[in-house]
Amino acid sequence: MWYVRLLPPLMPKQAAYWIAMTTPYVLIETTEADWIAFLKRTMVQCDGPNDWTRLRNLLKFGLEPNYWNEFVFKAYHHHQHDAIFLAGIPDMKNTLPHA
Repeated sequence: MWYVRLLPPLMPKQAAYWIAMTTPYVLIETTEADWIAFLKRTMVQCDGPNDWTRLRNLLKFGLEPNYWNEFVFKAYHHHQHDAIFLAGIPDMKNTLPHA
């Protein structure tokens, strides 16, 4: 998973580009199939005319304003100098270390 925060231009008149600030997150204790099932059952709750738009909206905005921030907080397992490890599936509270 790539969780990125976009920082607006510091000097928009001189450079109009945004900067991506990120930390590598590694998903553990779940499978690809677990995540695909989660995405399929959750994206139907998002707005959009088709599956691609609903999936994009889920991944970009979540189901509520702090959806993904809360997941990172509740799923934190451990870290090392170059990565943060997350465990669990967002809608399955019993899989999250800090739910």
